[in-house]
Amino acid sequence: MDIVSLNKKFAYGKELLFKQLPSGIIFIEIDTPKAIATVSLQGGQVVTWHPKSQPVPVLWLSKRAQYKPGVPIRGGVPICWPWFGSHPTDSNLPGHGYARISSWNVTTAEILSDGTVRLCLTMDENELSERHWTHQVGLQIEIIVGDELSVKLSSRNESNEEIKLTEGLHTYFQVGDINSVHVHGLDGVEYVDLTKNNERKLQNGPISFSGELGRIFLNTRANCIIEDPSLKRRIIIEKQGSLNTAVWNPWALTAAKMQDLGEDGWQNMLCVEGANTFESCVIIPPGKNHTHFARFFVESII
Repeated sequence: MDIVSLNKKFAYGKELLFKQLPSGIIFIEIDTPKAIATVSLQGGQVVTWHPKSQPVPVLWLSKRAQYKPGVPIRGGVPICWPWFGSHPTDSNLPGHGYARISSWNVTTAEILSDGTVRLCLTMDENELSERHWTHQVGLQIEIIVGDELSVKLSSRNESNEEIKLTEGLHTYFQVGDINSVHVHGLDGVEYVDLTKNNERKLQNGPISFSGELGRIFLNTRANCIIEDPSLKRRIIIEKQGSLNTAVWNPWALTAAKMQDLGEDGWQNMLCVEGANTFESCVIIPPGKNHTHFARFFVESII
């Protein structure tokens, strides 16, 4: 559907509009009494979310993010699917899968009675899926935007065979100063240390940051809290349908090598995300669904 048709069918005054960049990428722009947000139809990705109760956004977006067809957007909530990280057998395939660089279709865009915005997007079979994926899967994402943000990714196996996949809702959060942030909820959980040749270790106490950190926590359904004294807030991350939690900050050396992140962006960003990877891959029987859900909201620190 083109930009004119999208606005004719779904726009709602200034609160919900569709805009197209010169590159061709279409964004949904949301501005309600509850929140400001943008969603990209490339990737089905929540790009920004700023509840109006907060002085600064809750999601982080790189100042060097690129908005080009086929290029992932650095920030917000990228959808990693149908593989998390590098492809298990071919490192030349798109990192974190092709869903985050594919075009998505709008099926629902509405403002609910409580003032929140509800979006439903679907991803059809496309050139990338035909090239890199041999299974028939119906993929849908539901996004609820308001004082809280929720993202629900649903995968339906439409083939006659069992399928296996890995996935993640790769959420970037904005923090005041990464040096003072702590992440709670994973004490005593085993993790894979991605910075130390995938060594397995146990988390002891809350997570703090003093250098590059990349960890995949295993077999955990726990919710997490980002405690951010600089911004005087806690970000609560609730999840369902995932057995891993990834925590990542690239720190200065790695960040400087990432063109779309930049030398300084790491100081104010942190990824905490639900995922299904390693031995917790998703297995979906024929005709069945798997749902991966995340909900984010903020509490003030007095």
